[in-house]
Amino acid sequence: MRLDIHLHFTPDSVVLSRLDDIEDKLDQIIEGEEIIMSMETDALDQAEAAAAANAAADDSAEELLVKLSKMVADLQTNTTDPATVTRITALAAAIKDRAQRLGTAVAANTPAATI
Repeated sequence: MRLDIHLHFTPDSVVLSRLDDIEDKLDQIIEGEEIIMSMETDALDQAEAAAAANAAADDSAEELLVKLSKMVADLQTNTTDPATVTRITALAAAIKDRAQRLGTAVAANTPAATI
């Protein structure tokens, strides 16, 4: 035997008004969360693009320093003029210093890995 019971009540206008207010506030919260998530996604996209650009620039700088160092070493080996050797030695020191500064800056600005 199945018994169906139906209750009917008239909703209180104050309760309905409060429910509407609650629904409006929830809609505002959801909209705010969507805006925040969109901003975070945009910021992450920009950070990833900057990191890729920095990586490419770092790779190019490293390649250039290696090539310059080799060229300087070749010049030192094949040059006998004392003035030229002095200039080449100064250039080699400047390249080495710049490479060390670049390496130090990269290490200083790279966050430690967290486990």
